[in-house]
Amino acid sequence: MKIEDLKIGETYNCEVEEDMDFPFKGKVEKVYEHSALVEITDVDPKDETNKMELNNKIVVSIKNITAVK
Repeated sequence: MKIEDLKIGETYNCEVEEDMDFPFKGKVEKVYEHSALVEITDVDPKDETNKMELNNKIVVSIKNITAVK
């Protein structure tokens, strides 16, 4: 996905190498040069504690964001 294709308010599939153990869905709040600030909306139940520790927000690299099908 290209950074130009991200739309604020849209939900995407996301993955991160740290902080979250499983892929999750998130709503884009802000777009940066190579990443986006995402509100974590849907997680694996095992990641619920991680979501709370992050206050439901995380920065995700554009290479780890894909469209929801």
